[in-house]
Amino acid sequence: MSEPDTLNVRVTAQGMTVRYEYDLRVGSSAGDSPPLEMEYTVEVDPGLVRGCRARIDQALTRAAAGEPGPGPGPAKELAKWGRLLHEHLFPRVQGSVAELVTRLHASSGPLLVRTNEQEVPWELLHDGTDFLGLEHDLGRRLMGKRPVVGGRGISRVGRALIVGDTLGDLPSAREEVAKVAAWLGDRGIACTVLLGQEATLLDVVTELASEDTPYDLFHFCGHVATGAGTTGLMMHDRQLLGEVVLQTLSSRGAPPVAFINGCASAGEGEVANMCMSFMVLGAKTVVGTRTEVADEGAWRFAAEFYGQLLAGRPAGAAVRAARTALRDRPDAAWASFILYGDPAAGLAGNVPPGNPQPPGPPDDDLTTTLAPDAQRLMRRVRAASADRGGVASVDLLQGLLGEADIRQRIEESIGVDVMEALDQVIDQVLSRSSGGPDDDSGPDGDGTDPDHDVSILSDTVNRVFADAATRAAADGRSSVTTADITEAFVAVGGGVASRLLELCGVPLARLLPDSETDSATDSGAGADTSVTDIALLPTPAPNGDERLPMDDLSRSAVGIVRLANLLADTRGEVIGTYTLLLAFGAMGSEVLRRAMHEQGAAGERAYRQLSGMLTPRRRDLSPRVHDALDRARRRSAAGRTSAGRVGEAAILLALLQDEESSGRELMNRIGVDPDLLIRSLGRDR
Repeated sequence: MSEPDTLNVRVTAQGMTVRYEYDLRVGSSAGDSPPLEMEYTVEVDPGLVRGCRARIDQALTRAAAGEPGPGPGPAKELAKWGRLLHEHLFPRVQGSVAELVTRLHASSGPLLVRTNEQEVPWELLHDGTDFLGLEHDLGRRLMGKRPVVGGRGISRVGRALIVGDTLGDLPSAREEVAKVAAWLGDRGIACTVLLGQEATLLDVVTELASEDTPYDLFHFCGHVATGAGTTGLMMHDRQLLGEVVLQTLSSRGAPPVAFINGCASAGEGEVANMCMSFMVLGAKTVVGTRTEVADEGAWRFAAEFYGQLLAGRPAGAAVRAARTALRDRPDAAWASFILYGDPAAGLAGNVPPGNPQPPGPPDDDLTTTLAPDAQRLMRRVRAASADRGGVASVDLLQGLLGEADIRQRIEESIGVDVMEALDQVIDQVLSRSSGGPDDDSGPDGDGTDPDHDVSILSDTVNRVFADAATRAAADGRSSVTTADITEAFVAVGGGVASRLLELCGVPLARLLPDSETDSATDSGAGADTSVTDIALLPTPAPNGDERLPMDDLSRSAVGIVRLANLLADTRGEVIGTYTLLLAFGAMGSEVLRRAMHEQGAAGERAYRQLSGMLTPRRRDLSPRVHDALDRARRRSAAGRTSAGRVGEAAILLALLQDEESSGRELMNRIGVDPDLLIRSLGRDR
């Protein structure tokens, strides 16, 4: 199965603007991917992005309400703002972005937009020919900081839970429920309907959490509200069905398909939207709305989408077909719906007669077939763990880190030094193990058959292979690949191995392709021992937005805390203990150096490694900064400084004496005369 084309969009703050970093990875069969990917960087004005999005949302809201707009019609108004936004995000005058636009236009397969931002209405960008959501089978995947449940795959939709008009004030929602239930029922799908006072929070959660008869599809039409910092679906008792409540489903997982028709169910903003809440709990395909949708338009879109999906078309193609079918409606309903999830994913079991059916879920003994790449992986894992009598999660982690693509990804992200430290930690743990897996021991076995000898796998590793087999079956494949194993390893939590990763500051999601520190998809919010702080954060105190008191900290301690804040902020995190300790090393803490040097040569080596982890490479510096450092060094070598090393004053002087530098501009903005500052620095030297 080919992967979808993926447009990775990484957004970071850059002074008064933001930086959008793009790379387009063209989907290919295994082994056919190119060795290098071109990256594109664009400076973007966030105010213009917000303004265009606001105009798009206003046009959609007016169209849904049947109100006349100021322009010639909703379609042309949407095209106007979508075109302006496209030109701003992909300006032909910046670098080689024109090449990216050409590649995007030439892309003919499903397109996944994987990003850490929620501002851009990607589906409604207009390239001058058409909207992106009508040119491509488009899906979204957000990179977040929350742990994600692996969920379950399905071969067909057998049962559906339909909830709507929970407060009894939306006759149109009640009508939609009746239409959807009748439509699905006519196609042999068993439907449970909860309306009005039947749709209490407890009753809906009880249905979703059912172990005996799990639901494959969840359809909601009603109010989406925000309260106490939580976004949720409004139930009959005015309680919100939000992500905290959905955690009840972490063992079973949310229904694989969810359709949320509610005002701003997929709305962007600081609070997590409901579509992502279902994704976090394991849903594979989630459709939500950008703005409130006209009654008839919402029902028509749902019917078109379900019809395409149940006929065997991938989710992206089903959404695109529904958009196309509704394009000429004056209510512009087609433009409000958003697909979260892989656009190439589908329901392999709901294919037309005569097409091959995927295998069912594997048996509990996990006698599943491994693809050649997974066979090679498991041979290495079993060979390395033979003297310990079983395969533990740490053994499997070591094997995955031996995969060239995974290792290269992590090394590029965390550096070779941290990677070597991680190898050493794993080696130390495994060298102390004997007689069986360290996380969950299993019976002995010789491990000679990588396909079927699973008796020696620990409980954690068994869960990994169960999840991997389910993923393969959901994709219509009969064998498990290394990619399936990697995704499953992350999904089930990694067992003891995840704690070793955290110890070295490596988030578990780093093992996944295209995963970032705050991925998307990747992740969760905050373990204290992790560089990405993946554990759940405590509830902030009432004064959490106030500045941290610094008056009682020494000058060096203030610098360390501020550096830690900068490091955490660039990753979208809070300051964890790992980040704070990293800042101690980067600032060359003399207190830490002396304490570590008391441990002899090992402590000295460790301090050098810690203090060098944030040292930039030459490519990390702009040409102006390179020039400033070179000038400062030349002056120092010429004896113009009193100390043997290049000091702060020398570097500051070199920076400020560049009259075209943004550093001088910064000083002017905050009310400081750079020339007076230069004279003061000269006297200090």
